[in-house]
Amino acid sequence: GLGSDEGWQMRAHIIGQLLGFDFSASPHLKGVLNDAEQLRNRGLMYLEEYFQSVSAVMPTVVFLEDIHWADDSSLDAVNRLGRSASQQRLMFVCAARPSLFERRPYWGEGLAYHYRLALEPLSKRQSGLLIDEILKLVEQIPPDLRQLVLRGAEGNPFYIEELIKMLVEDGVIITGEERWLVEPDRLAQVEVPTTLTGVLQARLDSLPLEERQVLQQASVVGRIFWDDAVRCMSAESVTPTKLNTPYNTDEDLISLRARELIYRREESAFAGTNEYTFKHAVLRDVTYESVLKRLRKAYHGLVADWLIEHSAERLAEYAGLIAEHLLLAGRSEQALIYLRIAGESALVSYANPEAESYFRRALDLAATEEERAVLMSGLGEALSRQGFSDEALQTWRKA
Repeated sequence: GLGSDEGWQMRAHIIGQLLGFDFSASPHLKGVLNDAEQLRNRGLMYLEEYFQSVSAVMPTVVFLEDIHWADDSSLDAVNRLGRSASQQRLMFVCAARPSLFERRPYWGEGLAYHYRLALEPLSKRQSGLLIDEILKLVEQIPPDLRQLVLRGAEGNPFYIEELIKMLVEDGVIITGEERWLVEPDRLAQVEVPTTLTGVLQARLDSLPLEERQVLQQASVVGRIFWDDAVRCMSAESVTPTKLNTPYNTDEDLISLRARELIYRREESAFAGTNEYTFKHAVLRDVTYESVLKRLRKAYHGLVADWLIEHSAERLAEYAGLIAEHLLLAGRSEQALIYLRIAGESALVSYANPEAESYFRRALDLAATEEERAVLMSGLGEALSRQGFSDEALQTWRKA
């Protein structure tokens, strides 16, 4: 029965296939491999069951960060899981930027179990309380220092944190175990950037050369990155190092963690590697912008090669990301291959809007009639499944 080990294995294989792992050889997928809609429906049904089981044992909170970057199929899945959660001790907390509501203006509207909380900038009083908390080891916070931080922050807590860290790194604030001291002379001379981007740029500029280069290489991988991918970039001759000694990437990452520019994640997507994330997307963007344009191309190529080598069993999941790096490396012929794999994998998972997007991008790169025919066939399927039947027919005729 479904409660047996085999029942759980069947669920795991179907969910795994839906998430982009290759379980095509599993006997449990015989009936659904060629029916993407059924695979998706069953996979989501089993995910619902999973969360119901977990929340029956204890109240459960699922935190989804930065969901403005989620694709439409993933947002649909969150909606569906949220619906079933309304009867359970289960809460989904999603953090998003306003750009989510440009794509989904009415997301969650009118649903009794959905609550939208808009985070406003901190008031002057709230900002003051945050400054007091961060500087609680300073015996008396000089009014000049408080004003300096308050003036630029405009209620942005991230700016307040980063500016205080910049002041620590510049020696304006001297940290200690028991007490922190403020240097009045240095405080009088300090130049404070007026924007968050400026503060982050200043922190980046003050890093030791090697740490800065490691952070720049990490930024090419993305907001989430892996130590081994950065190591392979550091080892290549494209790095414009002015250092006489070889890199020690691990030590640099430990130091960048101590500075709270990056965090290490508990688990890694790739065996034998440590996975990290930039503290904030803006920090990743500012760091990436500081990478020399002539180096970016080579770096993206190295990341693509690293991902190709490491994602053999999870190619369906990473094909789209590999294609992005190949395009930025100027290797469009190879990118075409991975866009096609990504499109076909999206069709298998019944992620139809994403499949459409991959096939359209691949068509822009296709050079031969044969390639165009195969891609149009896939595009037609993605359009047909979304109910665009006229456009689907025209696309199939062209194919």
